[in-house]
Amino acid sequence: MTAREGGWGLLLENADGSFSPITKHIPPKIVTELQKRWLKAKLADPKMRLFLDDDTIERLDRRLELTKPLYSCELFRKHDVFSDGDYYSDEKYIKNFRMVMNAVLRKEQLEISYKSPRKGTTTGKYLPIKLEYSEKNDKFRVYCLNLSINSRRLMLINIGRIIDVHSVGVITEDYPDIGEMLAECRCTEPAVLEVSGERNGVERFMLEFAGYEKRTELDAKTGKCKVRLWYDLSDETELLIRILGFGPVIRIIAPKSLRERARERIERQTDLLSDRSRISENNE
Repeated sequence: MTAREGGWGLLLENADGSFSPITKHIPPKIVTELQKRWLKAKLADPKMRLFLDDDTIERLDRRLELTKPLYSCELFRKHDVFSDGDYYSDEKYIKNFRMVMNAVLRKEQLEISYKSPRKGTTTGKYLPIKLEYSEKNDKFRVYCLNLSINSRRLMLINIGRIIDVHSVGVITEDYPDIGEMLAECRCTEPAVLEVSGERNGVERFMLEFAGYEKRTELDAKTGKCKVRLWYDLSDETELLIRILGFGPVIRIIAPKSLRERARERIERQTDLLSDRSRISENNE
C-alpha cells in the first residue's frame, strides 16, 4: 500500500508505475544486544581467524569488550567426530588457508606442496575450485585441478597437509563449470538405505545427512524410511563411517560394493576388540 492510498507511507508510487522508498536517507543499521552476544560467542571459535584478519578481530573484541557471549564453546559436545582435526590456531595453517581461499575467489593458480599419504611430499601447479569443510573429520579441504599434468579431474587436498603454497601470478580466464565437474565426481549408483524409526532414527538420519542429495519414501505402517542417497566418490569412506555410526538403525541395501566395505570395516573392528580383550585378560 502506498502513501497516496493512506497506508503506512513506506513506498512512493512513481509516474511509470514503479515504487521507491519514501525515505530520503538510508536508515542506520541497529545491532541488537542478542546479535552482539552471538557475535561475541562466534569470535571464540578458532576457525574465525581463517576468515577474519587479526586487525578486524581485535576491533571487534574492543567493541564487544563489555558484551557477554551468548554461549560458550565448551557447552557443545560432538559425537562420532575424529579427534585429529585441523589445528586452526597454527599461524602457518592460517596463512595457507587464506592463500587458498583468496585463490578460489580470484580464480588464481597456485603452486602447492603437500604431504600425500601414499606419495610423500608432492609439489605441483593447481587451480583451486572449491573449499569444503568436513564436520566428521573437522578438517578443511579444497577441490583442485592438477595443472601440472593437465588433468580435468578434480582432486581433494586437505589444507592441514599443505606444507607450502604461493601464487604463480596467473588468473584463469577459461574457468571450468564447478557444477559439471562435481557432478562427474558423484556416484553413478546411489546408496540405498533402510532407516528404522526406533530411537528417532529417521529424524536423526535426516539431520545428519541434510547436506546430501537424496530421495526418501516413508512407510507409514512400519515407520521405516527407504532412502536413495547420492554422494561424492572421494567421500565414500566418510559416508560409510557416518552410516555405521547409526548401528542397527540403518541397513545398507545397495550397492553391493558399499555393503561389502561395511562388512569389512565391521569385521576389522570386531578383530580389534577381540585382540584388546585378549591382551586385557593376559595382563590380568
